[in-house]
Amino acid sequence: MKTHTEKPKISVIIPTRNSAKTLVRCLQSIDYQTFRQIEIVIVDAFSSDETINIAKKFQTKILQMKGFQSKARNIGIQQSTGEFVLFLDSDQVLSKTVIEDCLVMCLNNRAGMIRIPEVFVGNSFWSICSAVWRNTYDKVEALYGERLNLVNSKPRFFSRATLEKAGLFDESLLWGEDYDLYTRLKSQNVQEMVCNSVLYHFEAVSLKQFLFKNLRYGDSIPAFRQRSNGQGFSVMINHSALTFLEILKKPKNLSIVVGCTVLFLIKSIATILGVLKGL
Repeated sequence: MKTHTEKPKISVIIPTRNSAKTLVRCLQSIDYQTFRQIEIVIVDAFSSDETINIAKKFQTKILQMKGFQSKARNIGIQQSTGEFVLFLDSDQVLSKTVIEDCLVMCLNNRAGMIRIPEVFVGNSFWSICSAVWRNTYDKVEALYGERLNLVNSKPRFFSRATLEKAGLFDESLLWGEDYDLYTRLKSQNVQEMVCNSVLYHFEAVSLKQFLFKNLRYGDSIPAFRQRSNGQGFSVMINHSALTFLEILKKPKNLSIVVGCTVLFLIKSIATILGVLKGL
């Protein structure tokens, strides 16, 4: 492995599909990083909006394919050249030192995967409700994670060798593919650390989008349960229930609590339908 002074290359892999509304802000945050030896790989699912034209304005490698996020990430890994890999979504924005902080942790501590704390932000009623839910999900992990083995912020930054040894993402999974990879890495005793810097995740979800996304994830539950022998699935169910209870404990805004309740019901129904499908 190269030393820090030799500046190993970082590959940032971003799956996209009609991501024009959020992609500029995401790519700009990569441009503003304090670490500069970066390759950006866009893996696009044949967007019909301006996604590709936006990507071309930045120094990016553009690939196109049909399929879901797990397949896009695997193709991004296979077509990239960095010794370290960062997975981003197109609606995420990095604070300026994220990549440098992650790299230093890997080089100085021999860590193979780095978790990056996320701050969720919404700008409409349902996206605010979703942001409150996801930020509370993180809070529950901080409160009960060690005792109950809860994990939310799965690693996003990896050494390439670590990923290749683990076998990359399971492309049969539409949901939980990152947790599945994480559990395989943990079983191989790969050292993990938590970055000091954060990334911002801008929620832009309508109730309809939230419904269809969770129903789609529900279709993948039978495969995920089989893959994880039910262990990861039960942890996630427990985590969601504790999140809902935490939101009910200190309701600051009644309408947001009602909105979070609706989201929780949608998640629960999608989960139940997924479980029934697998019986």
